[in-house]
Amino acid sequence: MDTSKLDALRRNLDKIDEQIIKLLAERQMNVDAIGSVKLSTKSPTRDYQREKQVIDNIMNCAVENKVDPEIAKQIFSLIIRTSLEKQENQKINTSGYGSKKSALVIGGQGKMGQWFVRFLSNQGFKVDISDIHSDHINNIDYTQVELNYDYIIVAAPIAASAKILQELATLQPTGIVMDVGSIKSPLKLPLMKLVDAGCKVVSIHPMFGPDIKLLSNKHVIFIDLGDAESVNNVKALFQPTMVEQIDMQLEDHDRLVAYILGLSHVINIAFMSVLSESGEAADTLAQLSSTTFDAQLAIGENVVSENPHLYFEIQKLNNYSKSTLNALGDAVQRIITVVNNNQEQAFVKIMQKAQSYMQSRK
Repeated sequence: MDTSKLDALRRNLDKIDEQIIKLLAERQMNVDAIGSVKLSTKSPTRDYQREKQVIDNIMNCAVENKVDPEIAKQIFSLIIRTSLEKQENQKINTSGYGSKKSALVIGGQGKMGQWFVRFLSNQGFKVDISDIHSDHINNIDYTQVELNYDYIIVAAPIAASAKILQELATLQPTGIVMDVGSIKSPLKLPLMKLVDAGCKVVSIHPMFGPDIKLLSNKHVIFIDLGDAESVNNVKALFQPTMVEQIDMQLEDHDRLVAYILGLSHVINIAFMSVLSESGEAADTLAQLSSTTFDAQLAIGENVVSENPHLYFEIQKLNNYSKSTLNALGDAVQRIITVVNNNQEQAFVKIMQKAQSYMQSRK
């Protein structure tokens, strides 16, 4: 069989691919220049109107050249996201906020601790780590040194964080102490002890995982424990980013997080448990997948790949988890009953109620 024509076409395709990469590199150079102008003019990193314009132009161009516009949109959405990541990092790295400042990350070898070490180091902070599992050159025992850091970030597991905060109340550091716990119930008493000891304390909750590179459309919850100045100083850490800052009362946090984290986690863990115990091969199910299944599987896979001990803490240590889990069990049982009893109208009403709930937020 003569394959010379096929080989020639493939070589031509390779050249086209190389040209695409060179154009992407040229585009990235232009993005870097735009990032520098944004920095000098103090312009926001993200411009949604401009992004829409770019995507609209690309989709129109795709139609004119007989390329699927949705594929073009997906490709350029990824390119734009990568560009934003680079511009955000550029802004963080040049902020200079950490110049001549120091920070200690307790639990700095954990995934979230490592994220804060990188984040603060990129802003120019001198960062030390205190972690019993670390052999890092800057690893120290926080109980054996003078705690004169500008910021002390407690990024240990929740139960361990409660113990650390209590110890810090005795050690009385001079800088701002902030926990990053995803559950606040076990930390409330230790945090209040720090406040009573006259320490500067702020409780935050980054609503993203340690693998996140771009903070646009991500949230950080800030809880004011009576020291507004310290809250503003902690918010300043995130000023170079595009993260959305949310103020919240300590009393409200765990109730809301029981739905945002607890409920969403357990639904996905249950979904993946059903699959893993089904006796059906994962590859077989993936081959027969649907749009909904693919989306759910991707989320479920991400959830079950996380630290199971942390996720158990999120369920067990939240005082509101029991009511949320019971509500989930009741909802599932109600759907089972409706289906088993052939109550189609009742099933329709369940879905319609959910639709109305979502429409109320628009």
